[in-house]
Amino acid sequence: MRAKTPPKRPVMVSPPEVLKRLGVSPRKALGQHFLMDEFVLADLAEACRLGPTDTVLEIGAGPGGLTAELAKRAGSVVGVDIDEEMASLARKRLSQYEHVCIIAADCLDYTPLELLEEGGASAPYVATGNLPYFITQPVIRRLLEADPAPERIVVLVQREVARRMVGGPGQESLLSMSIKCYGKPEPLFDVPASAFWPPPKVQSAAVRIERLAEGDQVAGLPREVWSRFFNLLRAGFSEPRKQLHNVLSAAFGIPDAATVSMLDAAGIDVAARGQHIGLVEWRRLFEVVEAGHPKLLDV
Repeated sequence: MRAKTPPKRPVMVSPPEVLKRLGVSPRKALGQHFLMDEFVLADLAEACRLGPTDTVLEIGAGPGGLTAELAKRAGSVVGVDIDEEMASLARKRLSQYEHVCIIAADCLDYTPLELLEEGGASAPYVATGNLPYFITQPVIRRLLEADPAPERIVVLVQREVARRMVGGPGQESLLSMSIKCYGKPEPLFDVPASAFWPPPKVQSAAVRIERLAEGDQVAGLPREVWSRFFNLLRAGFSEPRKQLHNVLSAAFGIPDAATVSMLDAAGIDVAARGQHIGLVEWRRLFEVVEAGHPKLLDV
């Protein structure tokens, strides 16, 4: 399933009026591209599936466009932005919403729970945001591994990254497999550069991740072996263009015949590449590796 593409809209050739009134100037060093399209803002907030008693954590609140849409739907909104000046402007813009708190902080310096508590909120919660492209993967990882983790994640990211997040038959990646260890990623819709100010040089797309139940996470493996399972995934995707038996033999320093034997025992085609196999197959391979080579994944 591919994300839907919204209808084309005119490119903004000058800053939108709301940014002029706020006196906002995007900072290139922070990767600031403000989502201004009202339809996309509403669609993104709607995709969070919020109710009047829900709490939502927004990463990268910016001038508060998405925050305002979230405030219409949620019972508590905590917005976070690394830019103190931007956070101050968003607070003024959203001052009529008593259930909204804007925090100036680097979201990677604090746990999601710490950010929620600073904003006077608590779990359970949903996480969302228009993520700066250069911190997309660290933020997604922080949210997925958080304790407690969000029940749902809805993010707007670079379109190519969105494709890698979702994966699919023949298109899996280390990123998609890592996400699928914790949740179910789903493509939502594409967003053109014209929806932002200033327009970025790339297209964007929205992705939703529904959290898996605790017993289903990381292929249903016990928590004490999760790090070892991720070692296998990282090794398997270390050279994505090569066949898996060659990649694993090189990564672990073992004969090719031994790797072929493990793939055969796991019921995996020896000519397969990492992107061709899903989480079920990775678990089977993990169990074969652990049984036959118990020290291989100690790295």
